[in-house]
Amino acid sequence: MSTLRAGVGRTDITPPVGIAHVNWGARVHDRAEGIDLDLWATVLVVLDDASGTGAAIVDLDAGGFQVDEALELRKIVAAATGLPVSSVRLSYTHTHSGPPWTISGGFGGNKDLPGAELVPAYQDYVRAQIAGAARQAMLSPRRCRIAGGYGKSDVTVNRRLKGPNGSVLVGENHGGYVDQTVVVVRIDDLEERPIASIVGYGTHPITLAHQNRLISPDYPGTTKRVVEELTGAPSLFLQGCAGDQMPLQGLTGDVSIPRRIGTRLGAEAAKVLLGLRTRSIERRFDRVVESGAPLGLWAEDDGPEVAVKLAVATRTARLPVRNYGSATDASAEAERTAKAMVALDKAKASPQEISDTNARSKRAAMNAHWAKLTQGQTHMEVELHGIRLGPVGLVGAPLEPFARIGARIRDAAPLPVVQFAGYTNGWQGYVPVADAYAEGGYETEWATPYAPTAAEVLEREALALLKTLAA
Repeated sequence: MSTLRAGVGRTDITPPVGIAHVNWGARVHDRAEGIDLDLWATVLVVLDDASGTGAAIVDLDAGGFQVDEALELRKIVAAATGLPVSSVRLSYTHTHSGPPWTISGGFGGNKDLPGAELVPAYQDYVRAQIAGAARQAMLSPRRCRIAGGYGKSDVTVNRRLKGPNGSVLVGENHGGYVDQTVVVVRIDDLEERPIASIVGYGTHPITLAHQNRLISPDYPGTTKRVVEELTGAPSLFLQGCAGDQMPLQGLTGDVSIPRRIGTRLGAEAAKVLLGLRTRSIERRFDRVVESGAPLGLWAEDDGPEVAVKLAVATRTARLPVRNYGSATDASAEAERTAKAMVALDKAKASPQEISDTNARSKRAAMNAHWAKLTQGQTHMEVELHGIRLGPVGLVGAPLEPFARIGARIRDAAPLPVVQFAGYTNGWQGYVPVADAYAEGGYETEWATPYAPTAAEVLEREALALLKTLAA
């Protein structure tokens, strides 16, 4: 008999219309003007009565969090569930069409722009809602069994496009590397009634870009809705290694596009989930029934019970970093461009002026952020978080890794089903593969503090953590 129990909680975290909606440097609006689809927070809790181990996975329709911000939310879930903070994984889908969490300047927002005044109250609302979802998951967890598998969906494309002048753009590169793997986890009660599912896939939620003025979970929101309709249980989405991946038909303002992408991905995930069995069975020929034609009937007997192990572990990876120059100079430039952005906004400058200055401000803020973190440093410590759910290993990092990193880890992993994912427990930059640095582009020039050898180190440390989980 399985010693595992699982429970799930779901809540709404949709912000109010009018909140800051400034995640794109090229946007010319400040406030969200409507709601495309509601944003969700989902908490899955799995407990092992035999060992006393527990794990919680939090799936948020959100853009991202700094590590300290993610830690605050993990502590809220830990308090609500009674689990240690180290057993709580906070994952975010990385939608670019929600409000910023950070408004102190920099990546997500600016406290002096319209709509930012609504963010603090929204943060309080999200904190309360997450606590409620965690408590809901703990109300009546059911005995469970777990199975995992892989599917394949072609809704992703490489996003490092070589432009007319030879520079690397963010755009659909149909000749570049892609990882189409869909990772699914099915969690059933002992009667094989679904309790929850997990869908893992790696492609940036940028079907909706700067043209869009609506709050939206982008394609992951539709994916979850489709899976839930077809399987009958709540679904969590874990964003994978999306650093160099984007959806087909991305960078649009047309909200029908993420519906199409999400439906295709959700249908593939549901197909795999519905083909999995969590109960061990043995099929045997039973009898013949005469019905005009003689019918051969088969029966299912319970097979041997397979022990389903739950394990949680973490591992610190020391990733080599680059020299970003003077932190003082970089911070001064970031402050200057941020003030220029606010001044243009208040002066109602032309859309082109606002867009150009927004972009420069975001790049300056990134450079200042990395300069501060790497000043005098040769390495940055990054915590990898691992959860084993029976045959499935889920390892997450506060990074945006390139797809080849996740594929290499999966192919060498010691467990039957594995997802290595970014967008977990905060954000500490992109990790490109080594050969991408010579090409240049956003991911290698502005969005990472790491040296080209970081990918190799990350792969090695992730596999070491998976080995611990598999033991």
